[in-house]
Amino acid sequence: MTNESAISTVPLALVVHRTCKPNRLIRNLADRLRAQVYHRTCPEHQEKMKIFCQTDRQLICVVCRDGHTHRGHACVPISEAAAVSKGELGKALGFLSKDNGALAGLISEQDGEMRKIKEKSTRLKANISARFRELQNFLQKREQELQAEVVKEEKRALLPMQANQAAMTQRLNPRLEKESALLSGLDIDESDNFQQWWLDHGSPIVGELKNRASGTGEISGQHTVGEFRSEAEDLRVTPDTPCSLTLGPYESHLQLFVWKEMLKVVRPVPDCVTVEDNDDPVLKVSRDGLGVRHVDVRPSRMWAWGRDPQYSMSHTWSGEGFGAGQHYWEVTVGEKLHWSLGVEADPHGDRESVCRLNGRFGKHRVQTQREVPLDLGTQPRVVGTYLDCDRKRVEFYDADHVKLIASATYDTDKPLFAYFNPGFYLQGENADPLALRPY
Repeated sequence: MTNESAISTVPLALVVHRTCKPNRLIRNLADRLRAQVYHRTCPEHQEKMKIFCQTDRQLICVVCRDGHTHRGHACVPISEAAAVSKGELGKALGFLSKDNGALAGLISEQDGEMRKIKEKSTRLKANISARFRELQNFLQKREQELQAEVVKEEKRALLPMQANQAAMTQRLNPRLEKESALLSGLDIDESDNFQQWWLDHGSPIVGELKNRASGTGEISGQHTVGEFRSEAEDLRVTPDTPCSLTLGPYESHLQLFVWKEMLKVVRPVPDCVTVEDNDDPVLKVSRDGLGVRHVDVRPSRMWAWGRDPQYSMSHTWSGEGFGAGQHYWEVTVGEKLHWSLGVEADPHGDRESVCRLNGRFGKHRVQTQREVPLDLGTQPRVVGTYLDCDRKRVEFYDADHVKLIASATYDTDKPLFAYFNPGFYLQGENADPLALRPY
């Protein structure tokens, strides 16, 4: 057996044991580190660290305390320092637990608010779908009704034409038979055969096609005796006149008239606000049987009272206040140069202006605690006011274009009243009324 094979048969562990010798230096270092970790032994003096230096916030041994590095420092036993630290730890844990609980509560509360938003969103989407289904059902039904109306009108318009066509057909059919019979004579070549056919068939048919003498003269109809008589001459085509088939304005303004009909299914409609007559001598509140309310300045009264028409203004409010729910009304301002609309609280007591939209010579401002200028580009002809009492919010819209003009929130719990101010009279240049648009 060679030396190599002999070595290969020796167990590896035995080889390692024979070749690797322990390193005392490494062992001592490991023991020292182990002692430092588990027994808190001073790395410099190999003494157990029993003292805490408060100045340097460091664990030290007795030798370190008396040495130059920590001499004169505030030092306490480790047990005493640990007791203080444990107290601080307890306070921190108590605070952290309480604060974490508060945060967890806020997160849960926020989750609840988010859930409310999601539920509200679900309700809004369902409501939108339901409202659109109502409009779609109305439009679909109205489309079917108008289609049926067209079919009915078509039948009515075609009836006299069909009768006239039937009369023409009744005359045409026998004459087509005569034409076919006469055409057959052209195929007879022999003169004797043709003449016999003519006597038997051709001549009687031709005789029937000619005018015959009447009992009083030689004229029958418009032609003399012996001329061919036309069956088409006294017939006329029934024309398609402009009124033969029509749906009236539904033919040219279908969408407009259907839109007006849609108001029957639109719910809710804008509020029909009742304007209070406050007996102002320069202000007139008009009402008619349709429930239209409008405010109108009476210049004669204004002059009679001696007021300066450049600066005199009067205003009024709705007769009823709004304290809950959502409300919307529309006011036509037209081309007025100066006006003011909005909502106010307690108009008969300490008047409290909540929110107004002011139009002044082409410039517009929204007024809450202060006036804020608005850049609208064009003046709205109809202003819609949306009052959401549940959310305490006021919004103004360009009603013709369904465009938001301005919005504001308020904090009063008092009922709110619609506010109307027709503005300066301006020597008659701004005398047009503010008119509530009825629905």
